[in-house]
Amino acid sequence: MTTSEAGYARLGPLVLEKDVSRRNALTILFAGFWTIGFVTFLNFMNPYVFALLGIPEEEQGSLAGLLVSLQEITQIAICGLIGAWSDRAGRRPIYVGAMVLLAVGFAAYPLASSEAQLVGLRIIYAIGATACTVMMSTCQGEYITDKCRGRWIGVVAIINALGVVVMIAVFSKLPAFFGQAGLSDVNALRASFWVCSIAALLLGIVLHFGLQAPHRGATGSTPNLFRQTVKGVTLVKREPLLGLSYLTAFASKGDLVIVTTFLSLWVTQAGIAAGMSPAEAVARAGMIFAFVAGCGLFWPVVVGTMLDRVPRLVGIGISFAIASVGYVSVALVDDPLGPMMWVAAFLVGIGQASAIVSAGVLIGQVAPEGNKGTVFGTYGVAGSAGIVTLTFVGGLLFDAYGAGSPFVLMGAVNALVVVAIWLLFRRH
Repeated sequence: MTTSEAGYARLGPLVLEKDVSRRNALTILFAGFWTIGFVTFLNFMNPYVFALLGIPEEEQGSLAGLLVSLQEITQIAICGLIGAWSDRAGRRPIYVGAMVLLAVGFAAYPLASSEAQLVGLRIIYAIGATACTVMMSTCQGEYITDKCRGRWIGVVAIINALGVVVMIAVFSKLPAFFGQAGLSDVNALRASFWVCSIAALLLGIVLHFGLQAPHRGATGSTPNLFRQTVKGVTLVKREPLLGLSYLTAFASKGDLVIVTTFLSLWVTQAGIAAGMSPAEAVARAGMIFAFVAGCGLFWPVVVGTMLDRVPRLVGIGISFAIASVGYVSVALVDDPLGPMMWVAAFLVGIGQASAIVSAGVLIGQVAPEGNKGTVFGTYGVAGSAGIVTLTFVGGLLFDAYGAGSPFVLMGAVNALVVVAIWLLFRRH
């Protein structure tokens, strides 16, 4: 430890930023565990909702892509405002309020009785989910010193992956559990969502008492969406790596949603076609998705350690190359219920983890002091743009060319990031 770090709190071998306590760090890790799980849960449960609403299978891929795209369009519209607002008001009050709104979304979503109602309720949910993810990413990025950033983001990714595993492996079985308790399919689905709603409210209480109270930095300007978003983009002129970080957000945020949305839909449709009930098919999809997330549990530490020890651009290029290979391997699977899916799930699990960790390390490194909220908001906009584009196109490809086509698309996008890193590396 250097002399300048003598008064800094530590979390094991990790040195926290000045004025950040162990309680703050542990709270944001705990929040990440549940926040990513909450955001993942809704996309994962969509096939069950579609089945109960009687939506034809040939339309489900497009509807899934549309719902995710609408959520991300909402995120694009408010990300910059939320980031700029948090630079003035602080992260904690926005995070807590967002969690309450998320709970409202969970409570209302299973009450939908038509596609139009699903769309309207998804937008309400999206506002809370957007604020949650922007505040989570910002706090995670500013709570750690740069020399420990790779290992810290590795730990964050493991905690987040554990949250996804618990949410999907355990909560995906709630409809079957409530069904066995005597509830109808519709009421079992509603009860499952309402359990998540209560959990979100409890997390809001934890955030209120655990996150850092003073706001981090202040822009002193009115948090105008257009001006702040443009500022986040114009900062790229001073720091080209900031532009690369936005590109990694475009690809890596799409990675998680593509797997959640289309792998779940593919396995659920195959399970129903094989004679399973919707609840059984969703549970089978939950097993495979939990395995994908579980394969990424150990990998973030490997990637994070690598990123702290090798040139960052080299490490990030390797990470996105692994992700590209993982997604292409899923596309090569013929039977999603067969044994080869487990091999592909392993590869996409470590690939997805590699992309997410490296993108988080890069944005945390290059985000400037005093404008971190704004930059993370713009980073969120880039990620949402990726999700909108990739899920919408992926949904069309899913229905038109088969279940493997969205994963070919993601393999190509991750390969594009590798090419951009190579060109930037040569330039500098």
